[in-house]
Amino acid sequence: MMRQLNMKERDDLEHLVDIAGVGTLLSAIGEICFEKAEHIASNWQDRTTAKVWRIVGTRLTNFANKLDL
Repeated sequence: MMRQLNMKERDDLEHLVDIAGVGTLLSAIGEICFEKAEHIASNWQDRTTAKVWRIVGTRLTNFANKLDL
């Protein structure tokens, strides 16, 4: 279950969107997903969960590259 962002978190996120843009943020989140995948694979030997994080990272990165904002 996803939790909602509180107002401070939303304001912080909006500030990052204003500074960097949506595409840049999605690309950065994609990179974070790849880092999480590596951490999970290395430290927990959970290839299934790591694979999910890699898929999400790939999708976010691909989508970010298609944006022209």
